[in-house]
Amino acid sequence: MNDRKLTDIRNTPRLLSARGALKALRSVRLALTLLVVMAAILIVGTVIRNQSKAQRYIYHHWWFISLLSLLCLNLFLCVASRWSLKLRKLGSTSTHAGVLVLAVGVGIGAIWGESGYVQLHVGRATGTCYDDKGRPITLPFEVRLDDFKVERYAASTAREALVVHLMKERMTRAFPIAVGKQFEVPGTPYRVAILRYEPDFVILGKGTYGSRSRSPNNPAIQVRVVNGSQNHTQWVFQKFPGMHQSGNSEIRLDYKRMELGGRIKDYKSRLQVIQGGKVVASKTIEVNKPLKYRGYAIYQSSYDRFREAWSGLEIAKDPGVQLVYLGFLFISGGVLFSFYVRPILTGKGRVQPSRLAVNVETKEE
Repeated sequence: MNDRKLTDIRNTPRLLSARGALKALRSVRLALTLLVVMAAILIVGTVIRNQSKAQRYIYHHWWFISLLSLLCLNLFLCVASRWSLKLRKLGSTSTHAGVLVLAVGVGIGAIWGESGYVQLHVGRATGTCYDDKGRPITLPFEVRLDDFKVERYAASTAREALVVHLMKERMTRAFPIAVGKQFEVPGTPYRVAILRYEPDFVILGKGTYGSRSRSPNNPAIQVRVVNGSQNHTQWVFQKFPGMHQSGNSEIRLDYKRMELGGRIKDYKSRLQVIQGGKVVASKTIEVNKPLKYRGYAIYQSSYDRFREAWSGLEIAKDPGVQLVYLGFLFISGGVLFSFYVRPILTGKGRVQPSRLAVNVETKEE
């Protein structure tokens, strides 16, 4: 026996072992098992109300990424072993390729995707959000909250209030509209006093103000803000928030009509995306209607349920989402081709002439 045959005999167990492992990795049974397990995991991840925990303990965890990698390898081997452009296998090939592309897209999003959360008060802007572990994520732009409002179906009561936003402390307090009264802002050196109320504000002359009528067409209040020995007075308008107020001020005043007792219908945030000192995008977002800019999506996530003072935003970037969409397209095309197009092209969807003749003769008899 020559050396070549002897070497082949010695390597036979290794070859058989490698072929067995390759056969196991590309088996349909393994693919179905992995798909069922992944589907169960995704259902659990969807049911979890706190998506930050789902990202931390499921989607970005090593065991989930390992399962996803094994599924991608299995699908790649399945597609490679069954790849064919023949008409009868074109639908199956497209479906397998679609599942592979989809899994790769999900894997890219799980590994290289970003997701953070931030709370913004009206008039504030930020270029940083925080992941589920509290680590900062620096954004290539700033997000500014211009306005935030909560809509309700029906309200049992309503009241007007002076809302004080302290920007540095990220604190908000609301006080009733009571002319002549002074209120202390708890935990701060500030005091606010409502000096005057005009239901239909109008400028009568230089330094002279009044009302056109008694109807609340343009309600406004005159407020004095006191901070130690310093104080200033300004008019605050209900219909024109932000008028006569600096965006860099440490304190912001709003005159709001607050609905109480009604069931919440929706909550919306009017956002601006600022890059290079310019507004490059703006939109009023609500649940399931995000603002999208250069691969980032800004979602309405939560809000201050007690004072309605801030809006909670989720900012996410998923570089694999395009592959996910492409995978769904391949899968849909493969299924449609297999069940509808292929039977027509191969003639299997047509009624055979001989059978048709037999049926006609039977009916005539």
